[in-house]
Formats: sequence, structure tokens, C-alpha cells
Amino acid sequence: MLSNQKLNSIGQFALLIGFVGVGMVLLSLIMGLLARYALNIPLEDLSTAMFEPRNIDFIRVLQIFSSFLMWGVPALAVAAISGPKPVEQLGYNETMSGKQVFLVVLMIVAGIALGGALGELNRMIPLTEELNQKFKVWEENYSKQVMSIANMKNVNDYLFTLLILAITPALFEEMFFRGCMQQILVKGTGSAFAGILITSIIFSAVHLSFFGFLPRLFLGFLLGYIFHYSKNLWLPVIAHFLNNAFGVTVLYSLSRSGKLTPDAMDDTYPYYYGVIAAMAIIVIFIAFKKESTQLLKQQ
Repeated sequence: MLSNQKLNSIGQFALLIGFVGVGMVLLSLIMGLLARYALNIPLEDLSTAMFEPRNIDFIRVLQIFSSFLMWGVPALAVAAISGPKPVEQLGYNETMSGKQVFLVVLMIVAGIALGGALGELNRMIPLTEELNQKFKVWEENYSKQVMSIANMKNVNDYLFTLLILAITPALFEEMFFRGCMQQILVKGTGSAFAGILITSIIFSAVHLSFFGFLPRLFLGFLLGYIFHYSKNLWLPVIAHFLNNAFGVTVLYSLSRSGKLTPDAMDDTYPYYYGVIAAMAIIVIFIAFKKESTQLLKQQ
């Protein structure tokens, strides 16, 4: 874990954000080169070319690479500078039980329902007309990107999309947000709640989807506490993967039936689903915390 540090929390956080900035610059340069020499188009036309069917495989591969460069590399770099065995410092270890995995699966099943109810609540937040239009543009751009990647015609497309939208984010985003940022902020603030809250807010905000802010904030909280009590990053990775894999599977079903539209991607649920799901998550999490505490004591 990152507790054995050569740097203090402020230094680690500054380095982490700095490496993200470097990653963004490198990604822009790489995208420019690829646009020019792989797609034979000017960089300014890349955003339009991304949605063309003939470029979909190229964009899928670019999505994997960009996720690694933006999230995986900064987390590994900070962990490597902070001390030895960077992968283990981020929380990747073998201390895990089958019961923990089972309880995590149950929490994600209930969490999908709660996230959908929070999505409905998110839409009820009053906004000015200017903000509402701005956030709708963000949402439309996000939906276009997802639909371009999620237009799956066969099982191979489905598996490839799982890799892009479920496996890759689960691995690299968890390395960055839970394995690195959360550990830094929990130590820096001296509070698990504050560290997990700040991390979850940032995690949700970087997805640039206002109407999905509360569901992702909740997901960040759930993943954060799973990691905090288990000390094993594989468990939030599994949870993150299952959450995204459910969405990809729904998109695959819609795509195969010819019903894949932005409106069909709306996954909000009535609020009472959320109430029932929240109670279930509390009960399951108590069992998870108990199992995790016992497992860590055995080390």
C-alpha cells in the first residue's frame, strides 16, 4: 500500500495530477500523428471521423490505449516513485476470499438498481436553461461515443466491447482512483470518508456527464469502501467490471434487436427501487466488512 511513502500526500497528489497532464499532452500528440498517418485526415477532423463506421476498430483500439495512458501510467508512476513494488502498493494482492467476491457481486446487482434510481433523482435537479442545454450537449456527445463503440453485430464485437468499456476501465481507472488517488487523499485528509468522498466526486466529474453524476458518485463511494475495508484492489476491479459489463450486455441486446438509440440507453429506475436496493446494500456490506476484517487478521 502507499502508506510506506518517500513523498508526503501533497507531493504525491501533485505528481499524480502532473502525470495526468503529461499523459493528456502525449495522447493529443499521438492522436494527431495517428489521424494524419493512419486515417489520412487533419487532426481537426478526428472528432467527426470517430463516428464513421469504417473507423470503429481504430477508435476502439485508441480507447484502450488512451485509458492506459491517462489512468494506468500516472498511478504506476506515482507508486514507483513512492516506494518499491508499485503494483502491490496500489493494492493488487492475493488476499481475497470467495465469500468477498460473492458479496461484491450481490452489492453490484443491488447497486445497479440504486444507481438507476439516483439517475432519476439526478434529472430532477433544477438547472438554468443555459446549464441544461450545455449539459445536454455533453450528454449527446457522450451518447454518440458510446453508440459508435457499442454498435455490436456479433459475439466477437460484444467481447471486444467488453474489453473496451468494461475490462480496460475497471483495471486502469481503479488503479488511478482507488489504488492511488484514494490512498493519497485518505492519508492526506486523515479521514476515510473525506478521502473516499473527494475521490468519488472527481471520479464522477471526469466522465463529463451531469445526468449521470449521482450514479457514478455512488459507484465511486461503493468501490472506495470495498477497497478501504478489503485492502485488495482486485475486488473493486471486479465490481467495476460487473457494473460496466451489465451496461455493455444491455447495449448488445439493443444493438442486435435494432433498438440501439440514445433514448433506449436511458437506465433510470423509480426511486422505490433505490430504497430497497440501498437497504440490501447496507446488509450485504456489513457482511462484507466482517469477512474482510477477519481475513486481514489472518495475515
